[in-house]
Amino acid sequence: MLGVIALTIFYALRALLGIYTSLLWFDAVHAHSVYTRTFATETVLFVIFGGLAAVSIAVNLILALRFRSPYRPDGGRQRWRWRYQRHVHRYRGWLVALATIWLAISVGNVADSSWQTWLKWRNAVPFHIKDPQYHRDISYYLDIYPFHRLVVTLLFRIVVLSIVAVVVTGYLYGGIRLRSGTGPHVSRAMLGQLSVLVGLLLVLKVFAYRLDMLNLDTSHRGVGNGWGYTDIHAAIPGKWVLLVVAGLLALVLFANAYLRSGRLLLVGIGAMAVAAFIFGVALPGLVQRFRANPSAATLELPYIQRNITGTRAAFGLGSDQMTAQTYPGTTTAGESPQSIRSDADNVAQYRLLDPNRLSATFTQLQQLERSYYGFKSTLDVDHYNIDGQDRDVVLALRELTLSGLPSSQKTWVNRHVVYTHGYGVVAAESDKATHGIPDFIPTGSPSAGSLHVTQPQVYFGQLSTSYSIAGAPANSKPIEFNHPSTTGTDQTSTFTGGDGISIGSDWRRLVYALKYRSASFLFSKDINPDSKLLSVINPRTRVAKVAPWLTLDGDVYPTVVNGRILWVVDGYTTSNNYPYSQQQNLRSDTTNTYTSTGSTVTQPNTSINYMRNSVKATVDAYTGKVTLYAWNQASQPDPLLETWENAFPGLVQPQSAIPAALLPHLRYPQDLFNVQRTVETRYHPDTTPQQYYNGSDFWNVPTDPTVNATTSINSVGKKVTNSAPSQPSIYMTLSPDGTAPAVYSLSSPLVSLSGRNLTAFLSVDSQPGPDYGHFTLLQLPSGGNSVESPTQVQSDIESTSGITSALSLLRSGHSKVLLGNLLTVPLAGKFLYVEPIYQQATGGSTSSYPILRKVIADYNSISYDSQLAQALNGAIGAIQSPGLVAPP
Repeated sequence: MLGVIALTIFYALRALLGIYTSLLWFDAVHAHSVYTRTFATETVLFVIFGGLAAVSIAVNLILALRFRSPYRPDGGRQRWRWRYQRHVHRYRGWLVALATIWLAISVGNVADSSWQTWLKWRNAVPFHIKDPQYHRDISYYLDIYPFHRLVVTLLFRIVVLSIVAVVVTGYLYGGIRLRSGTGPHVSRAMLGQLSVLVGLLLVLKVFAYRLDMLNLDTSHRGVGNGWGYTDIHAAIPGKWVLLVVAGLLALVLFANAYLRSGRLLLVGIGAMAVAAFIFGVALPGLVQRFRANPSAATLELPYIQRNITGTRAAFGLGSDQMTAQTYPGTTTAGESPQSIRSDADNVAQYRLLDPNRLSATFTQLQQLERSYYGFKSTLDVDHYNIDGQDRDVVLALRELTLSGLPSSQKTWVNRHVVYTHGYGVVAAESDKATHGIPDFIPTGSPSAGSLHVTQPQVYFGQLSTSYSIAGAPANSKPIEFNHPSTTGTDQTSTFTGGDGISIGSDWRRLVYALKYRSASFLFSKDINPDSKLLSVINPRTRVAKVAPWLTLDGDVYPTVVNGRILWVVDGYTTSNNYPYSQQQNLRSDTTNTYTSTGSTVTQPNTSINYMRNSVKATVDAYTGKVTLYAWNQASQPDPLLETWENAFPGLVQPQSAIPAALLPHLRYPQDLFNVQRTVETRYHPDTTPQQYYNGSDFWNVPTDPTVNATTSINSVGKKVTNSAPSQPSIYMTLSPDGTAPAVYSLSSPLVSLSGRNLTAFLSVDSQPGPDYGHFTLLQLPSGGNSVESPTQVQSDIESTSGITSALSLLRSGHSKVLLGNLLTVPLAGKFLYVEPIYQQATGGSTSSYPILRKVIADYNSISYDSQLAQALNGAIGAIQSPGLVAPP
């Protein structure tokens, strides 16, 4: 008991420490109500359901002990129970209390982890859209139903745990006896108690069967998700039968609490099991096998249409949000090579600086000769006004990475007090390079236009996972390393952001010494009353703590707004309960080259069938301030966001509060687009139920042709080939159909199921304005002349003899070739492909970096040159390039 008490005190103190430090953190980010409301909700759920569990288990244990049948066992096999009763009897009360508390806590933990379900139920906002089967508002399935299911599940768990507790107690105290030959014997008192408990289970099954009927809104039994033919004509009627059977058997078992018949208890349980198999498994299975499957081409069509409509609505792909048009795939009649070449300069800003290839280049050229500065492995893409023109830009922050510190300098003071922040933005126009080197924009100069940075310190970034102690130093002399100077004297500064957790008092020092298990908090002379603790450095993690109900985009990007650096985090409201919407695997749909070999965060392995980008969040790179803004609610209202705004009033600011300088840098998020393009491969705007059933017009997301498949050895020693990841969608200013004015867009080609032919090109306007979020889908004609997919184009490029020779030459002399992003651009009825080629020295040098050497263009022919303009000349055929031009 002393050990139990000691452990209880230890865990209680640790819990109180966590609560106190969490309150301090949420106060520092001005989101105190988020923590208190979440904590209060968890507490209420824990108390309600944990209390119900405690009462139920305690009452049943007391009854099981009261109605025990003490006896002296005859066989040696059961003598241990007699000894147990004799020696443990005096501790019986303690054991009952411990068992009750332990089981009740297990139920309470399940309940309090479902706090989001409770809050959605309490604050639900109607969609004003009804499902086509039961004509309930969509909000019921997304907000109300999950809570109903939670309550039934928790009550079911409580009753099951009570039954287990009763059976174990009965066995220990003789209420249940195992007798050889005649089977177990159960006392009459215990039979009555078990009859009541099993009857309660059946009452809960009555409600569960009713909920099961509604849960078929995402059934997988038919051709598409949702109530299908078998669900409506067999599964739902079967659930009604089971509901009635469960109710009647519950009454029988309640009566058996008085009759106390063991046979009646077994008959009740057996009858329910048989009915569940016949009406819950066999009947739907037989109808599906012998009725639905043979005639699915006709019987399932109405439900497939519901699935198509529901899926496109749930993922924001309605007809009012997309323009679909046929694209010829051949050069427009009457177009001359000269006019096409002129158009090529206007339809796109060709991204020659691949953000997934040039992190090492930025590091080596912009590291300020200090190894503790670094750039994330995938750079970011944005667009800025440079010299009066809107230009696509590849950029990254010069962040602090403590792994670059020499081992001798990795002291606590250096890691947490001196090296506290990164410094500055590094940017270059994406379509320019001089001698293969990016043309870096002087971001510290006013001539940089909207990229001029006046607050360059980066205290909050993606590369550091530690904490910093910043603020006024004890001796008034700044000690936080800022950047090296040309004079050889390191420049220092002091954090003046105002945010952060004050840790100057002795009490706060003790608290955080315990939290981080470091005595340096107590004894460091560099901590004073004005010191601030900056923790949760990663901007994505900060937003996740402030708004845990959001699913966050994997790509967090920095932007410069009025001289300050802000991280932008796209937030989604998601659900997997939207009726008739096809469930998509979030991780699978968003996995691509950037998540496989870059720094984009991999999404969780969950299923969703509703997704909206309803929140834009920002994190100030200097102060760490988190701000949430509602987004796009005028053109695409999201009742789920309204539900969460009701739950946390004042947390999300209206869209009108977004600073004017920030607005142009908000963009259509990549993960949402990647999910939508996957949906589009099956749910085209003109897809009919018959076409969907036949699967004759399904498309695919192309694999990245510039990344080779890899092999690995699995756990049993077998070689496994891993296919190349999906091609990432591309941010780039381009014309969505090859003729309209170019706009900042997010785009991706789509290919046939085999991956050999190009079937469509999908792009979305990513620039905030009246057309933001509007899709353009260029569909290539089926049949006739096929258009090569990116994979086939890459194969053509690498099999062209002249290019093969040129690449071999670049690979010689201890060098390797890196293939940049293969860009697909609509141009005059066809597609222009552009690919940069980089060369990097090998041989183990840590100072080598990729350099742009050549540009490949493919249109009427394949052209290869050191300059984009000449490569386009040769590919289009307007002017012969001095570089290689391969025949079509």
